[in-house]
Amino acid sequence: MKAFLRAVEAARLAVAAREERLPLDRVREMVRTAPGALDAVAVLCTQARAVSVIAEVRRATATFSDLSGAGDPGVLARFYEAGGAACVSVVTEPLRGHGSLADLDAVRRAVDVPVLVHDLIVTPYQVHEARAHGADLLMLDARLAPLILESLVERTHSLGMLAVVEAHTRAEALTALRLGARAVSVDSRDPRNRRVDPGRFAQVAEVVPAATMRIAQGGVRGAHDVMEYARAGADVVLVGEALIRSADPQQFVAELVAAGSHPALLPAAHREVS
Repeated sequence: MKAFLRAVEAARLAVAAREERLPLDRVREMVRTAPGALDAVAVLCTQARAVSVIAEVRRATATFSDLSGAGDPGVLARFYEAGGAACVSVVTEPLRGHGSLADLDAVRRAVDVPVLVHDLIVTPYQVHEARAHGADLLMLDARLAPLILESLVERTHSLGMLAVVEAHTRAEALTALRLGARAVSVDSRDPRNRRVDPGRFAQVAEVVPAATMRIAQGGVRGAHDVMEYARAGADVVLVGEALIRSADPQQFVAELVAAGSHPALLPAAHREVS
């Protein structure tokens, strides 16, 4: 938790520097003139498939510390969309993820599907900033102080975006639900040692009601993992590192999408999502 708190403080300092260069009032004006956010729930939760795929553009992973030369984010995003990804996530976190708003701009220009911003969001300024640059969904962290998290969830929803709250434990998931989350992403990677435990999703998802979008994050190495997450109750899988490792990202996404639409899974997917 100490490492997380240090990361939060570093994020606050980085945001303060950006806000000094571009005040919130100007960012609000950018939001007012930006096209409206896409309906991510309608796109991600459909009876046509059991599990939708969110494919992530990122410049760093748990095992690859710097992928700045891996490719143009917009080009990668187009590959993901062509492979059938229902949504593209882009890591904009600058300190550990080596991301930027320029990456978000490139992805937003490249694709027509909803775009998820994956960052350490700690202030309302970042919420407006993400919307101004075309975000449709925003990843928040359940480890934030409850009053801060609740405020960020409300602000995200008020701007037409979907707040996705990342949780590692049942307690964090319950906190996210209590504070208004409509989507919970269960991260299978232990934040303390970065080890992946795919079984974590099933344990945490048990406390998340069917009306809430359940996203499995981490540990997807192929089609088999998508199907296993579907059987454990996932509506969506978020895939990042495996895509970076793949020789053909578009084909890899297509295989995951096909697995998520497997006829054997579809009966379990026909449930109401509100």
